[in-house]
Amino acid sequence: KANDEVIDVGTGSGILALAAKKLGAIVDVCDTDEICIKDTKSNFELNGEKFDDSWIGSANNATKKYDVVIANIVADVLVFIHNDLKKCLKDNGMLIISGILDKHIDKVLKKFQDLEQLELIHKNEWVTVVFKK
Repeated sequence: KANDEVIDVGTGSGILALAAKKLGAIVDVCDTDEICIKDTKSNFELNGEKFDDSWIGSANNATKKYDVVIANIVADVLVFIHNDLKKCLKDNGMLIISGILDKHIDKVLKKFQDLEQLELIHKNEWVTVVFKK
């Protein structure tokens, strides 16, 4: 929502970050691939928007905490960075993870069981989960 601080971890093309920006959020993006950051910047410009901060790397490089953390990344990476995702989340913040094949959902959920699961969305073989800290 408006003025929420959002980080899109592993932003890729920036589509999720751009949607958050269009809703009025303060948006930071990061990706381990420098080309993705450049693509995200171009996509924001094409849509008349600017993100607020960006860096090459992941959530472990965040310098503040966020109201909403978005990560559309494969299961193995979500498992690997689960602590970093939680660390940059404000109290009562929302974590939205997606890009998870349903056959891997149990190992991912195990890493986030200390958060309150609000929603689990299944579409074809893909799963999105919304948590609250």
